[in-house]
Amino acid sequence: MKDLFTFDEFLNERTSGEIFSPKRGKTVKFNHKKYPELSGELFDLIATAYAEIGGHVKVKTADDVFADPEWNYWEGLDIHGSKDFDVVMFGKKTKYGVKFSGVGHDGERDSKRAYLKARGEELTKPGYYIEVSGKIAEILIKKYDVPIVSDEAEVNKVLGKTVEWIGDKEGASGNGWYSRTLGGKKHDKILLGRPKV
Repeated sequence: MKDLFTFDEFLNERTSGEIFSPKRGKTVKFNHKKYPELSGELFDLIATAYAEIGGHVKVKTADDVFADPEWNYWEGLDIHGSKDFDVVMFGKKTKYGVKFSGVGHDGERDSKRAYLKARGEELTKPGYYIEVSGKIAEILIKKYDVPIVSDEAEVNKVLGKTVEWIGDKEGASGNGWYSRTLGGKKHDKILLGRPKV
């Protein structure tokens, strides 16, 4: 005889597809506090997206997905018509707009492309910005012509902390590079987009 599930166990079985029934190619914005059962599914997407660089600096387990109280902006996207999210994007709403903090995807080429396209389009609009480095910075700057915040005072103001200014960085596009400590390690970053200052 099959065991009966408790209500909490039943909730934990639901996927993004069952909860939202997302339409293929349409972004779904959602309140993460209402759907804690999605942490495992979203962790898998985030872990896949950051696998090449050793993982997301703040998301090491499924329990970390919704742990940062500042991450209050979440959106998911179904690319393949499978109903479950193939891409998840998250960040925080600030007085300067939405600061994107991370992404998760299923590793498929079209999912990565959809993420970059969505991000590239949003970052040209007032009130959206992101702190990035490496390949993502190059793609957003070169392919999507995302604006660079190149004023040190503006970067400090928007981030709410003083950064170690670099400016031009050898081998990298853009004049607006800086260094700051994240997760106990120094990282070179650049602020892209159009924060409302």
